Amino acid sequence: MPINPAECRRRLADDPADLIALQSLAMHMRDTGDGMQALRLYRRAHVLHRDTPAFDRQVDATLHVALNQISALLDPGHFEEAETRLEWLASFIPPSGDLARLLATVWFIRGREGDAIAMLPRAGITAPEDSGIAVAMRALDTHRQQYGVIGTVIIPAFKAADTIGESLDSILTALAHYRTASGREDAQVHIVVVDDASPDDTVDVVRRWGRAHPDQGLALIVNNQNRGAGRARNAGVAAALGPYLWFLDADDRFLERHFHLTASVLDANPRWDYVRTDILFDHIDAQISTAWRDASVRTYPCNLCIRREAHTRSGGFPEETPFWPATADDVAYSRAITLMLKGIQIGVKTVFYRMRPGNVLDRLQAEMTSPRPPGVGGEVDARFMAIEILIRRRLHALTAGHEATERDRAKTATVLVSLAHERTGADDHATAHALLRRATGLAPTLATAWFELGLAAHRLSRRNEAKAAFARAVGLCPDLAPPHVNLGLLLAEDGDAATALPHLHRAVELAPNNANARFLLARVLRRLGRTADATVNLQQAIALSPTLAEYHAEWSGLLLDGGDDAAALAAADRAISLSPGLYGGHAARAAALEALERPGDALAAWDRAIACNQGYGEAFTRRALLLLTGQWGPAPTPRARARNDGQRLALTRLGSNGRFGNQILQYGTARLYAQRHGLTLETPPWIGRHLFGLDDPLPGPALPRLSEEAAGLATGLAPGAPPFAAGHDIDGYFCGDTTAFAPFADDFRGFFTRAERWRGRMAQVADRLRQAGDTVVALHLRRGDFGWGPFWIAPEAWYLDWLADIWPRLERPALYIATDDPASLAAFAGYRPLTAAGLGLAPISGAGFLDDFQALCAADILAISNSTFSFTAGLLNDRAMAFHRPDRAAGLLISFDPWASPALLH
Repeated sequence: MPINPAECRRRLADDPADLIALQSLAMHMRDTGDGMQALRLYRRAHVLHRDTPAFDRQVDATLHVALNQISALLDPGHFEEAETRLEWLASFIPPSGDLARLLATVWFIRGREGDAIAMLPRAGITAPEDSGIAVAMRALDTHRQQYGVIGTVIIPAFKAADTIGESLDSILTALAHYRTASGREDAQVHIVVVDDASPDDTVDVVRRWGRAHPDQGLALIVNNQNRGAGRARNAGVAAALGPYLWFLDADDRFLERHFHLTASVLDANPRWDYVRTDILFDHIDAQISTAWRDASVRTYPCNLCIRREAHTRSGGFPEETPFWPATADDVAYSRAITLMLKGIQIGVKTVFYRMRPGNVLDRLQAEMTSPRPPGVGGEVDARFMAIEILIRRRLHALTAGHEATERDRAKTATVLVSLAHERTGADDHATAHALLRRATGLAPTLATAWFELGLAAHRLSRRNEAKAAFARAVGLCPDLAPPHVNLGLLLAEDGDAATALPHLHRAVELAPNNANARFLLARVLRRLGRTADATVNLQQAIALSPTLAEYHAEWSGLLLDGGDDAAALAAADRAISLSPGLYGGHAARAAALEALERPGDALAAWDRAIACNQGYGEAFTRRALLLLTGQWGPAPTPRARARNDGQRLALTRLGSNGRFGNQILQYGTARLYAQRHGLTLETPPWIGRHLFGLDDPLPGPALPRLSEEAAGLATGLAPGAPPFAAGHDIDGYFCGDTTAFAPFADDFRGFFTRAERWRGRMAQVADRLRQAGDTVVALHLRRGDFGWGPFWIAPEAWYLDWLADIWPRLERPALYIATDDPASLAAFAGYRPLTAAGLGLAPISGAGFLDDFQALCAADILAISNSTFSFTAGLLNDRAMAFHRPDRAAGLLISFDPWASPALLH
């Protein structure tokens, strides 16, 4: 029989372990709505008497009362108290059901998203519609995705109707380059235009531009009074999104690399607050004095990228009366951030400063091109001292509470990293990547999150993002070896050995017994010609891991470099014995056999290397060169190199990056750029020398390596574009859009179609095709080494449907099919297709693909695969009346223009 509460308390005062009194008082508390106190009493009874079955029944009967009590704390906002009570319950009641759901909700409200996400499965929530907490999380993720921009461009505008459209266009160009160079295809920037009471049509121009670009975030703020550029910029910052701020005047332009260079510098150096670049000063750029250039670079807002929080710490552009209505606010702002923040300047011109009548550059051009330094003879303006005092005052107020916020974010980010590990273990790399992106956004100084993000991005083949993440991890924790190793590996794989070297050196210093770090260091040293150092490190790597085949393949290459051909062959054989399917082992063996002047054996070794990896261009090229040289003799004698490095342009990876069609894209793009800027292109041995009669100089002393994204060869063809890539070695595949090349189509074709051997064989192929019909329809069906990544295979049915539609309208048509899969011909038997074998021409040893390629070049109607082989045939085909290609989204063949299309469709 239950005891009344007063009696329970009396008995407990005499005997704190009185079980009947404890349980009776707990039941009374539960019945009166105090579930928390009831559970405390039940738990005390359990600790004293260890009756677990009874305790479990009591918890089941009481927990909902306690949860109702805690839920009542949420409406008045007592979230911390609710969290404390729930965590106490979870310390002895395994969270599930309502307890897990309420705990996840409170954690989410408190900003502990990682803990909340981890709790959802215990609450039985597996889909977003299952509960309010899951819907709220999805809504927050959607919001972050929509507003997860890298930063904001603020444009103050006054009487800019005739120039602001060009300024806005330049932002899109720079963003497109950032997406390609960083690997973040979804990257966005926000734009805020602040019209400062313009008397012209500036507002209408901005509105029209915004309607024409609905996918670009744009906010327009319109002042009804002219308030000055500094106040306009501050108003723009107040509407900004993302971590970084850029400023652009409405008559200036960003050059292509502005976002990527500035953001990547700050990404890799989290302790820096801002970065400045150099400026291209309209038509006086070459005449401006050094002193004026330095002063302008330090004070011009448009070459600045600053962290939004750093801008806030600085107090922004001054608005006080010392600076308005005067125009010195940008100078004062620049002096303040220089004094109070940490930044760096890079000497790359990424902003175009336009000269137009009446602007600062126009008014000062005579002084800027004179020998007189700026400010000489002028009086010190007290306004600058005023703004520095005001900013120091603001800085003190803004630092309060910052450290606590950062600790909370780091805690949540750590949980997200742990969850990402779980998803990686389940091979759910996309979810792991998303969790890690969220973690780095919450805690941008957490090195572990950046390192794990690099691994996740690499698993998803997002190489540029992986490099950026590893660089960020290195910047945050320079004394950890793994980020250095991974960053060095990716840089080395991209051909940037000089940049990879210090990272791999540091990794070996930090972890001397890391065999992979030593191996990668040896490989990079070898690429840089430092054979002795490479030998020492590779020998140590082999001693640490003697059964790794890749190490012995690299050792073979080192021995070959030193002239010990027989030993190189033995090392290659050792690599193959350890890993018979290793491409590098067979490639090393083939190279050693070539050096030993055993061409037959070398050919067989290259064939085996190709069987290991058909996509590698190196084996394809080396095998073809052996065969072509055997049939036709040596290629044309190379011309002499340019003496001045600034006049050189190299493609040392030509022949290794990609195969025939891709090599045409690489060579044609670089040759157009070299021709446009008066440079001499250098190329290694490749089949183009034999097939097209090319005599470019062989590569000379190593030049700094540039990726195709950083080089910007396509944009460098535009009138007035500076030769940024001059004096560099360009590395890439050049599968982007060809629109920029269209004005140079005749020159591009001429590089490949003027040689006597090409023209003679082309005439024979074209003659055989014309004998077959009056309208030659050519198809390319690429199969053998396709079917992965961007190299997807279109079904024969798409081509058959297309042929059935066009065939009845053609005059005496003939079908030609170029394919590496003879079995695919059966589907087209009704058209009696002609193939290379049916042309009746003697094969060219080493270029057995040439007849197919030339047939595609000579067709009247061409349908290609998603392949650079047939795409480049379309570029060289000046006869065809129609071009078609498969489109995966449409599920059929679509019309396209080879001179206004991407080389590959994803």
